[in-house]
Amino acid sequence: MHFGRLVSREKEQSLADDIIARSPELLVITGDLTDRGAISQFKWARDFLQSLNIPFVAVPGNREISFTAVWEWIMPRFAMRRYSKFFGPKDRILYRSDSHGVIFFGLNSIHSFPSFTGKISRETRYWLREEAARFPDHIKVLFLHHPVLPVIRSSSFWAHSLAEAGELLNIATQTGICLILQGHKHRSSVMEVRIPERNSRVVVSSAGAPLMPYWDCTYHVIHLSRSSIEIEPREFREGAFMGNTSYQFSPDGKHGES
Repeated sequence: MHFGRLVSREKEQSLADDIIARSPELLVITGDLTDRGAISQFKWARDFLQSLNIPFVAVPGNREISFTAVWEWIMPRFAMRRYSKFFGPKDRILYRSDSHGVIFFGLNSIHSFPSFTGKISRETRYWLREEAARFPDHIKVLFLHHPVLPVIRSSSFWAHSLAEAGELLNIATQTGICLILQGHKHRSSVMEVRIPERNSRVVVSSAGAPLMPYWDCTYHVIHLSRSSIEIEPREFREGAFMGNTSYQFSPDGKHGES
């Protein structure tokens, strides 16, 4: 969301109005809540999310590292302390809804030097494999900041990928994770990966940056059930967020656009 000097109050209010009108049961933020990692920006982001009165889960992005604090680029754990003060645990997030049969796993992908390619620690990868395997009957969703799949129309230098992308996709197909939510590249896209050898598929949703004045000012509304995944990108146009298409996927592999 990049709360900071580039965010207009008009767009912030439009996003709040649209989210409330959609009435989601959970908000998932895939990092970059702030633009420069300042305390005032962390507070702004937290206050905005709390004002919606909707449960939310989040993981940190590289923008949670202060731009002016050089030592934080060398030792991001200092910035992660600030993140945790406002948003709680930074890694191995587990949000479980037994009433809906859905479970979310959030991972911290911030590298020890944040401008580098994203990285998931070995311990966190083991945690994901073990935890996801514990819930064979749940719909499972993974969310993180750095992209597991490349996104068309994104830059190659400022939009790095994830070092362990292949391993995460392997874990997803082994443990039945059907949806991955990724961020970082500020571009909106919806993709599907099929693994014929395992008769498995994973849908990957990349939201944009809904509050930024450029890139893709888009967020995704996702409807999950045991029979379908429906993703509706909602883009800021003419002073309001609106959608004009949706993408549907089902466990039998059929998919379409409406």
